[in-house]
Amino acid sequence: MRITFYYRPGCGLCEEIEEPLTQLAAAHNAEIARVNIDEDRAALRRYWDKIPVIEIEGGPTLAAPIDGQALAAALARSVTIRTGESPP
Repeated sequence: MRITFYYRPGCGLCEEIEEPLTQLAAAHNAEIARVNIDEDRAALRRYWDKIPVIEIEGGPTLAAPIDGQALAAALARSVTIRTGESPP
């Protein structure tokens, strides 16, 4: 599973969710692609007022504010949908 994490350096909300995201991604064997919206014009236009944004492949897109429980639930749902099995 691939997760795209849109962030901006110095963003407090981005910094708060990055550690839970890293831990949850590891637990689900997911790869995280980090996109600094200041370096990606399309991402900046799309998400400048919504960061952090987390796109889960085959699942939902979460936008600020994101809490660890909502992220964990979204990842668990994505695992269940993708594999047909219960999440770890």
